[in-house]
Amino acid sequence: MSNTCLEILNQAVDTFRSEGIDRPRTNAELLLGAVLHVRKIDLYLDRDRILSPQQVERFGQFIQERLSGKPVQYIIGSTEFCGLELKVNPSVLIPRPETETLVEVVLKGLKEVDQPKIIDLGTGSGAIAISLAKNLIGSFVYATDVSPEALEVARENAKTHSIEEHIEFLGGDLFEPLRDKKLEGTIDCVVSNPPYVSATEFDSLPKEVKDFEPVVALRGEEEGMSVHRRIVENSLEFLRENGMLALEVGLGQAGKVADLIRTQGGFHKTETKRDLGGIERIVLARRA
Repeated sequence: MSNTCLEILNQAVDTFRSEGIDRPRTNAELLLGAVLHVRKIDLYLDRDRILSPQQVERFGQFIQERLSGKPVQYIIGSTEFCGLELKVNPSVLIPRPETETLVEVVLKGLKEVDQPKIIDLGTGSGAIAISLAKNLIGSFVYATDVSPEALEVARENAKTHSIEEHIEFLGGDLFEPLRDKKLEGTIDCVVSNPPYVSATEFDSLPKEVKDFEPVVALRGEEEGMSVHRRIVENSLEFLRENGMLALEVGLGQAGKVADLIRTQGGFHKTETKRDLGGIERIVLARRA
């Protein structure tokens, strides 16, 4: 393998393409950028840079990890979400662009609320909680997760972005860690990207998702909607009057989750929102 920046990059692109890796150039750019600690544009501006043997070896290791199916975000240890760089590892789900839509919808819904109080259920890397806290002045977020390892990542991300004083991370299942916080009827928004992949769908997921990302953050029972049902049932206890419930859902689930909310009662203004791909991805409702 030649060792100028551009040559080694192009060889990696060819390797990924021949092995059927999706977005081969983007993958190669991210991996080489991580090895050299530079931005994407610098790979091309400094195309004749000679890589050291150690850098070539490390890049080769990254390539092999990617060819094994390991997601590029786990290899480099970070991803971008809502303009923020977040640490990720196999303890947390990799934040997706569609979840940025969830954040945008919540920001819009809370723009007139003074110092909003928010609950983020299943926070994972802290992506939703941190993005909301960064963009809503005076806000406070209670973020829960069943995984101690995930909460460790989320706390580190919050500290990196100097927002840790506006988020309380709590270990436990959904609302359970909040029962002694005296938050009943005080919350402006309950938001969650819960597990929504059904057992049948899980078996057909790409290898890089099924074999590497945390199953607990992906798979739900009852056709993928069991966690949604529990959130809907319990959020009424915490939401103030006209407080917002915002849930991310899987393909084909929006209508079913909206019906679930209407059947539950206690909500009004139930609606769905589409992501950038045109898929109904977000279900919103207001407490009556």
